[in-house]
Amino acid sequence: MLFAVAGVAQEQQSIFSFVPPSANEQTEELRVIHIHSDISTHFIAMEDIVYVDISTNYVVGDIPVPNTLRVRPIQSGANAVVTIVTERYMVQYLLVYTEDMGRATTRYNIPYADVRSFMNAHARMTRAEMYSFAHRMFVSRNRFFNVATTAHRLRMTLNNIYTIDNYFFIDISLRNRSNIQFDIDQIRFRIEDRRQTRATNFQSIEIEPIMQVYNGTTFRRNYRNVFAFPKFTFPEDKVLVIEISEQQISGRRIILRVNYSDILRADAFVL
Repeated sequence: MLFAVAGVAQEQQSIFSFVPPSANEQTEELRVIHIHSDISTHFIAMEDIVYVDISTNYVVGDIPVPNTLRVRPIQSGANAVVTIVTERYMVQYLLVYTEDMGRATTRYNIPYADVRSFMNAHARMTRAEMYSFAHRMFVSRNRFFNVATTAHRLRMTLNNIYTIDNYFFIDISLRNRSNIQFDIDQIRFRIEDRRQTRATNFQSIEIEPIMQVYNGTTFRRNYRNVFAFPKFTFPEDKVLVIEISEQQISGRRIILRVNYSDILRADAFVL
């Protein structure tokens, strides 16, 4: 049974390259994990998995959820070396086929003791850490009280801005004072000129959050969410625009503009 790769970005779908490691690469003794063709073996990582390599095409696998690798041999007697790279760590295991189904591992939680001395320079903070800090923001006191806007019986408010390492966390809330349920179509963030003098010179730069705490899109009264961004700055003649729009054709739309001076007031969490 060949599993399709799932839950991996498009540029990462080539992770199952099945390149056998050379003899020189197998100098370290690897932990043995027993596998069987009738059983799926699940590796549970502490962080999201970003890269996987299996050394033979007789063992296949996929990533059903971001922190879980599922493998299964498609031929009796198939052995392999599997390499798993998470956001910050790398581990390798020797997959050894067993005829005894009772010996096969169905679930293996990767412990810290297994991780190699590998640090991913592109991941300063893991997604799990981002979620942890974002949830702490929900219980922290609001530091912004006058950065708000109203439209269509809606009120959007900037609650907090925090900076952690090389990231910004922006906490916003939306209050619906009408009796009509609000179904979110889009939440957009962009940096625009504070004043639009001529349309030909007007600049608008879209920025995308790398994480948001809640993915729900429907609410009746109150909505609150925290969004994480790579650290950014912009000149004083520009503003950060946060726009939330509704799904219906005649849907409501509300826009909040955050000045550069408000960004500079970002508080800090210490890692």
